[in-house]
Amino acid sequence: MGTNQEIQEIVVAATGDLLILRDRPHDMFRHVRDHLVGADITFGQLETAYSDQGSLGSSGPRGGVPHDVENLAAIPHAGYNVISMASNHTGDWGADALLDCIERCRRNGVTVVGAGADIDEARRPGIIERDGTRVGFLAYCSVAPEGYYAGPDKHGVSPMRAMTHYEPFEYDQPGGPPLIKTQPDESDLAAFVADINKLRDEVDVLVVSLHWGLHFQRSRLADYQPTVAHAAIDAGADVVIGHHPHILKPVEVYRGKVIFYSLGNFAFEINERWWQSYSKEWFEKANRIHQKLAPGRDLSEEGRNSVIVRLHITGGQIDRVSIVPVFINEGHEPVPYRADTPEGRAVRDYLAEITAEAGIDTAFDVVDDRILVRV
Repeated sequence: MGTNQEIQEIVVAATGDLLILRDRPHDMFRHVRDHLVGADITFGQLETAYSDQGSLGSSGPRGGVPHDVENLAAIPHAGYNVISMASNHTGDWGADALLDCIERCRRNGVTVVGAGADIDEARRPGIIERDGTRVGFLAYCSVAPEGYYAGPDKHGVSPMRAMTHYEPFEYDQPGGPPLIKTQPDESDLAAFVADINKLRDEVDVLVVSLHWGLHFQRSRLADYQPTVAHAAIDAGADVVIGHHPHILKPVEVYRGKVIFYSLGNFAFEINERWWQSYSKEWFEKANRIHQKLAPGRDLSEEGRNSVIVRLHITGGQIDRVSIVPVFINEGHEPVPYRADTPEGRAVRDYLAEITAEAGIDTAFDVVDDRILVRV
């Protein structure tokens, strides 16, 4: 563990999912770049493996997410130092694309966690040191197609899988609606906890990222998520950062540590390039199904709410957690707002609303230009 005793603040910024598909990729971050490069360490979740290698694999009826390699340059340009590639689309273009993307990131000074040539590399942490403070990152995926998970001699993402069980609500009513329950895979959870335990003594602050949960579903959490998140913190994690649902999800404080179940989309582009590889019919059908679960709500509009999380580290530990409100504009670009503006207060109110809907008692304070999570 680091021994720096000086009172000097280190800021780690974290954002939601990243997928850039445009001719001028740097423009994606033109409104938020100052917030990202201004942090000491910036972390995000990369949705696909950008490469000019590989071919579209068997990813089911959805197809694969486009991976035009020229867009990768926007990631280091925007200030990202660490990215997770533990995504359900990491394997869309095969091993060659994944390994090439990882190498391209490393050449540009970006540390990759959560994926690799084999399970050992996928589970390997990233450690970044700033002014004597060591920050460690681990990343896992719960929602990938089965063939996308790494193994002893197989490329892929680091697994934190879950099991789904369907039980009758009324055993004497055949055909009645079932109860749907999930629980973490025991072997994955044991490896997950072991990784955190191992890293704990090597760093001052430990960040765990999870690509998981129920996408496009307002405020709902799967049963396995609190179990896994609490296990991470019990094992020594200082914060849990969630991705994948493409919409903000509740925020929980557990044992004084903050769990962000989903940061939503951040720089995530759906356009004609997307539909060239991805099934528009499947996507629209999925959206209709999820929309039925939130009658009277416009989930597409709600999905434009986003955030930049800021971990303020002093004396080798997280002193406070703040949030920069973000709204995704019509060009799919993230735009930051002060928390004391109408737009900023709307994001704060949305976070408070969905957190309360999930039965979680977390308070959010507005202090000048930032939202603070009350710990």
